[in-house]
Amino acid sequence: MSQEKTAPSFQVRPASEADAPVLLALLREFATHEESLQSMSATEPRLREALGARPPLLRAALVEGPEGAVGFATYTVDFMTWANSRVIRLDDLYVRASVRGAGLGRALMRHLAEVGTAEGMPVRWEMRPDNASARAFYTRIGALAREKTVFRWMPDAMRRFLAETEPLA
Repeated sequence: MSQEKTAPSFQVRPASEADAPVLLALLREFATHEESLQSMSATEPRLREALGARPPLLRAALVEGPEGAVGFATYTVDFMTWANSRVIRLDDLYVRASVRGAGLGRALMRHLAEVGTAEGMPVRWEMRPDNASARAFYTRIGALAREKTVFRWMPDAMRRFLAETEPLA
């Protein structure tokens, strides 16, 4: 994947395991922006491990400027049974507030589009329903909104379920 040029002096590049500290700092910024830092449990060693696994458990792109990284996209490659194909699942997209409006979110999405088209994979993601600016951005780039309810089954709830149920005989 070539390094895409965006706004003057910015570039997008794939992240490597060496970028785990930078990615973690940006993830913390994003979690603070989302008012959910207390629920984030990412650590540098786990990010390094996920980015460095073969195949990678986590992939990421960083957008960098003169003062370093100012944004990221994190994603995984999964298999979608309904379509019988691999799919990119965008986990998070974040651009620092001080550089928003410079086309950097668009550049990160372009990176995902290049990966997806090169490997024949669509891109899917979730977003908070109250994030009107993100909805408008995704619509402008041609993404289609598909309403779904997302469930998360946390380990504590799964343990309670296992304790309350019996396996089939």
